[in-house]
Amino acid sequence: MAFTAMHPTLGRVDATLPDLGCGSSWLAVHRVRPRVALRCPECGHGVHAKVSARKLRYFAHDPGRPTDCVWLNESLEHHLLKLELATAIRAADWHAELEVRAPDGTWRADVLASSHDGAQRVVWEAQLSPITDEGIQERTERYWAEGIGVCWVSPGGKAPWIGTVPSIRVQEPRDGRPWTVVDGPAAFHFEHGTWIAVDDLELTAFISWVLHEQTIVHRVRSRYRRIWYPTSESYRRRNLIWTTSRHVDTETRHDAMRQRQEERKRQREEQERRAEQQRKAEAEARRIEEERQREVQRQEQERQRKIREAEQAVRWEEQQRQRQEQARAAEEKRLRQEQREHQVAVQWWAELSLTQVQELRDAVAEPLWKNQATRAEFDTQGTSADNAYGIAIYVRRRLHGVLRPSPASLHRLPPVVPVYVRNTREAHELINTGNIEPARVVHFDLPDHEQMSLI
Repeated sequence: MAFTAMHPTLGRVDATLPDLGCGSSWLAVHRVRPRVALRCPECGHGVHAKVSARKLRYFAHDPGRPTDCVWLNESLEHHLLKLELATAIRAADWHAELEVRAPDGTWRADVLASSHDGAQRVVWEAQLSPITDEGIQERTERYWAEGIGVCWVSPGGKAPWIGTVPSIRVQEPRDGRPWTVVDGPAAFHFEHGTWIAVDDLELTAFISWVLHEQTIVHRVRSRYRRIWYPTSESYRRRNLIWTTSRHVDTETRHDAMRQRQEERKRQREEQERRAEQQRKAEAEARRIEEERQREVQRQEQERQRKIREAEQAVRWEEQQRQRQEQARAAEEKRLRQEQREHQVAVQWWAELSLTQVQELRDAVAEPLWKNQATRAEFDTQGTSADNAYGIAIYVRRRLHGVLRPSPASLHRLPPVVPVYVRNTREAHELINTGNIEPARVVHFDLPDHEQMSLI
């Protein structure tokens, strides 16, 4: 879709103008036979005049159109926004041309607004697709290099380049309201010392003010670049805004006032600094005297400290000797206890033969396999002190219980872990020690036989 085309005799024609911009009429190109050989100004492919369901006049590409034509790939929203911009420019009594290319091809404007004498030109760019700050700045400088003003227009909610170049964000008609500017213009409020966004301005009014220089682009001073937006109750950083000369002057006056305040503050701080230097000099003299007195005290305290340290060293050596004796006694006690427990464990296991041990292992493993289809694994190392000289039982590599721990070593068992013994007699022998809860002891009805050697 495009609003302009190249006529073989009339040159450039504009579908948005009643006379096509060349003193002709729409009927001279729309549905005429033989058909007029119109061409796309961008790619040179053939186009024909059409009218949309919304009564919008435009030029459509003929079959076989190139896929890389810029106008062909523009969205309907883009075209409608360009048309709205052109309509607003003409309402401001300026000349508007759509889809204008520079003679040397360095730029292509969506809408070029020109004063009647041609002395002033302003490009209005409808920017819907993403673009980097560097890209939009480069394109802006191309226009400025030829003395052409520019304003970038975004209808979307996100336009990160707003405020980096002359730009506005607009909202399409809704609730009976026309196109509205919601981001870009601002007014400076002296009492608040800040720029406040004007976010409810009709697009036609804004364009008229810009073209008649009632509204200008202003580069905001660095200290005032946080613009307040009343609707969202938030601040946004902007380098460039649209405003009036009066508000620019107000910003200048406020900045001058701030500079005067900062100068007075600087002078006060300088006076305070000098007074502080005087106080520091006096305090330094007092500090030197106090330091001398403290040094005398420190030397005396150091002498007393050395005396106390010598006394403390003597006491420490005596305490160390006592602790070493206590440690030796405790170690001897522990070794005796372990020896006693080991002897009890040897006797405890000597009661069983290899056959009896295997019977007990089978008694533990069988219900696990039968009820849970789980295989019990017994520690291949046999008995260990950590398991109270019993045999650790593992299920799925986790400790399940301990097989026949020694009565004298029950305190070594992991907490909560159940233990398994052959019969009631062995269970009572463990429980009577008072070192294990009865609920943790599981026994079977296996008979007592002759004593065997320790496994």
